[in-house]
Amino acid sequence: MNQLVRIDTSALPPLVTAAGDQAEIRFLEFFAGQIRNPNTRRAYSRAVGEFLTWCQYAGVASIAFEAR
Repeated sequence: MNQLVRIDTSALPPLVTAAGDQAEIRFLEFFAGQIRNPNTRRAYSRAVGEFLTWCQYAGVASIAFEAR
């Protein structure tokens, strides 16, 4: 059975929000739509959040794709 999950978009990692609305949507779709198990979803979300925080402190300016 699928359950609706309320997601707090203010808690998104800064690198995701800086990448724009499309990045926010894709980020949320992945965690809310692709991972059914809530424990797995929380674990993955925490791990990605920690990685993106590390990226920010390591000087990564953006995760947005830029076509050349």
